[in-house]
Amino acid sequence: SSSPRSVSMSFSRGEGRVPAAREEYDSFHFSFSFSFKRRRRRRRRRTAAAARLVFSASASSPGGEASVSQLMHDNLGRLVDVLVSERYATLSGAERRVKVALDLAQTVELKTHKVLPDMNETFILLANIIEIMWRCGFDYDLRETTGPEFYAYPSVHPYAESQPGTIVDDSKFMRLENKEYQSSRFRRLHLELAKREDGLEVLRMVMFPRVRYDLPIVALDMVSFSGRVSFVIVDASPVHRGRKLPDVYVQAMTDLRKKHLPDVSMARLPEWADLIFSEGCVCFRPRDELDISAFITYCSELINFHIEASSCFGELGEEEKMSEVYQCHQKYTKEQLNNEKTRKSLEASFGPSFTEAYMKQTLFDVEPGLAHEPLETEFGDEIEMNNKRYEVRTGMLARIENAEGKSLYVPKGHWTPGEEIAMLRLFNSQQ
Repeated sequence: SSSPRSVSMSFSRGEGRVPAAREEYDSFHFSFSFSFKRRRRRRRRRTAAAARLVFSASASSPGGEASVSQLMHDNLGRLVDVLVSERYATLSGAERRVKVALDLAQTVELKTHKVLPDMNETFILLANIIEIMWRCGFDYDLRETTGPEFYAYPSVHPYAESQPGTIVDDSKFMRLENKEYQSSRFRRLHLELAKREDGLEVLRMVMFPRVRYDLPIVALDMVSFSGRVSFVIVDASPVHRGRKLPDVYVQAMTDLRKKHLPDVSMARLPEWADLIFSEGCVCFRPRDELDISAFITYCSELINFHIEASSCFGELGEEEKMSEVYQCHQKYTKEQLNNEKTRKSLEASFGPSFTEAYMKQTLFDVEPGLAHEPLETEFGDEIEMNNKRYEVRTGMLARIENAEGKSLYVPKGHWTPGEEIAMLRLFNSQQ
């Protein structure tokens, strides 16, 4: 059917409930626009390149990669404001978010990306949609409820490429790029792009929630070889024992799969993946461009739903519940690190030493926790973020238990960026 399908959903906020929210998924408009515009993409580049919006920043900007990314975010945010006010002012955030992302994904070039411009157009489109949806959701749409707390986050590995002496086969030369952001509810919003000389291309996205929220970990991968997308996967991984997702996520994922991927056969997952992924995990090998279009549509609407749902989750108050979430994050990270395909691919291009550090520090880490309660809580300085100043001091801490049975102190309740900086200083001082 070409008409939107309405799905009633209720969200849990701590121990209470919030009224049912109505999400409209206009899949026909999205899929049609995506397929049509992709066919016209190359012609538009030749005939209307001057009309294409380009966002770039000097690589020598003060503050390095984080400042470059923040500047791009600020400029793009202004464009989102204009587009929403001119075209979609009457729609709710949930209704307009995918439309705004699709409109801008077709017309912007994120020049702060070094690897993305050299990837095939399917990866460019999906990367643009992800970044724009994050900005539309966390900055524009949720600024009245959670505050404008979306920031560029300095990656440990913003860019890397294979070095002479680490590869024996020139076809394994690889370039990696990582963009990271954070918000009040998400510790890391991570987008990884990889391109290898032999034609391998990878896009990976992970939205790591803070452990004081029992939000699922939403992640996706798309892999192609020689221009053909060969494997895709997306899931909302549970953060409760027994791999139980909130009912609202089960409903959303079930409805989206019926609507966009009704006849797609799922691929079999390795044993380690069965330990952390949900029963609604979408994983398959696309047969054609229609499958790829359906996957991008599914991912876009799942991310859209996740952004909307995240605003309805309150901070966990009980340390026992935070311990359960933290241990599930640890399990997720541990099992992802067991992915031998990822490890061997990276080792072939970068060697084992870099691969180990990269996988643990950038791909799959856990929220830092202090080994003992800090004595120092005031640092006497301030930081400035998004034109606001924050004192560098620690906020409330929760004492939780990790998977090894050791006690850790992690942030509890709502923290400011100044408190985040204080936490990182304390964590580094205890290492």
